[in-house]
Amino acid sequence: MMRLRCPSCGSHTCVNSAEYVIKAAPTLYAKCASCNDLVLDKMAPINLSDISFDDLRCKNCGRRPLDAVMAHILSLSVGQENQPRLTLRQVGTPLLSPGVPTYAPPHVGCQNLLLLTKQRIIADASDQILEQVSEVKGVIYGDMKRVIGLADGHAVPYTCRVLAGCDMRADLVTSAYGQILVYKSQSKIHIEHDNIAKMTKLGMLPVAGQVVLDALAGPGTLGLMSALMGAQKVILNDAWLPAVENAYLNLQANREILGIKMLHRVSAKKRAHGRTPNLYGVAATDNTFIELYHGKFEEFNIQDSGIHLILLDSFPNAERYFIDKAEEIRKRYPRIEVVCI
Repeated sequence: MMRLRCPSCGSHTCVNSAEYVIKAAPTLYAKCASCNDLVLDKMAPINLSDISFDDLRCKNCGRRPLDAVMAHILSLSVGQENQPRLTLRQVGTPLLSPGVPTYAPPHVGCQNLLLLTKQRIIADASDQILEQVSEVKGVIYGDMKRVIGLADGHAVPYTCRVLAGCDMRADLVTSAYGQILVYKSQSKIHIEHDNIAKMTKLGMLPVAGQVVLDALAGPGTLGLMSALMGAQKVILNDAWLPAVENAYLNLQANREILGIKMLHRVSAKKRAHGRTPNLYGVAATDNTFIELYHGKFEEFNIQDSGIHLILLDSFPNAERYFIDKAEEIRKRYPRIEVVCI
């Protein structure tokens, strides 16, 4: 099993290869024959004295129902209060790590959960949560309603604060062409919820044999899938350095899945958000050449790049700006197809 060094915490336990996670995914959060069930109303007050946290951990597989884990987190935050004011929904957003499809309430194992919270009372107990709730690998403090990262080249970046543990997690992304694993430093990268719709739209595009620019690449989801779909060349570009660093990590994690034979990082000056795109890294399979750039999409040299297809996956509330940009490109380069995903 290939493990990579985690760029967030430096350990060799956070980042697995895509093929390892794909193999483990079907049973990763499934309950075994000995598991206990617990499903709580997320919006209603709960009585913590009614929940036996230790008894709910399966003696066979070591997992607990997600609601039991969230209730345990709440209990550590409120101390002796048996009926806290917060509901489970208000505790925060639990993010499975890695995020894979689940078809029943998940049962969570050791370090399989990242908690994103905006509650000060939860944040204050973050060290205790990490120490006593084995399922939690990290606690992040921030506003879940805001776009995490750099919304566009003119915005001020917004990041969350890692209070305890590590913020690295991954999502398994599925299309008709196969699966890839997308790692992200979750305190600095926006949470994606609609990959199914995006993959469906991407799957209908003429990608095979084309030169594709994933102009707002983020951690590389659309670009890596384009490589899996047989693009002749894939260009990944993003103005936010943490996203570019995650995209390079994802080239490493998906090396076997994509059939990458060569992967090389190019030395470049580090700027949190870049302007003129600079080459950050290159990779190659038997059929696809991949370039990774750090810089503003608006500054990218489209004319000399031989691009056939441009993908624009913008953040919420920035769609209008990039729809207008797409129309400008279509008028200037009528042979290039521009698609807002």
